[in-house]
Amino acid sequence: MHIGATDFKPVSWEQIGGLDDVKLKLKQSIEWPMRFPEAFVRLGVSRPRGVLLSGPPGCAKTTLVKAAASSSHCTFLSLSGAELFSPYVGDSEKTLAQLFAQARACAPSLVFLDEIDSMVGSRADGSSHGVQSQVLSVLLTELDGVGIRTVERRSTGRKMAQLEGGEQEDTRLQQVRDT
Repeated sequence: MHIGATDFKPVSWEQIGGLDDVKLKLKQSIEWPMRFPEAFVRLGVSRPRGVLLSGPPGCAKTTLVKAAASSSHCTFLSLSGAELFSPYVGDSEKTLAQLFAQARACAPSLVFLDEIDSMVGSRADGSSHGVQSQVLSVLLTELDGVGIRTVERRSTGRKMAQLEGGEQEDTRLQQVRDT
């Protein structure tokens, strides 16, 4: 398996109709910290290391992230739940760790975890099983090591109200609600 395939057709913000508020929030959380790092330091503003996009299928979450990667000149790395899970013990966790290692190696990079809820499940309703719990542990460890040159992005098809409290309040994330 090729982890985090980076081949994608560049997308410009102008190619995305509407969603002006969402586009602005993504620019503020991805482009601005990379273009103006000294301003963030001078103002004492912490730079977001992650963004959670939520919305129904087909509402442009993936296209928005590709536009952010294109405009920021970042390497785009993507992983979905289907690509992550393996029938072999430990492979899913290893794949996720390798994705973040690849992101650090080719920084600046943008990691897109599509349908994050399928990767980590939900502790609130008991749907998370052993592998998902292990994947969540690896993800949280990797997020703690993410710097400004490697920005992680996630998406979920669930509404923000359906996400468990910890997912909504994770201080590692800048949230863009209901795209």
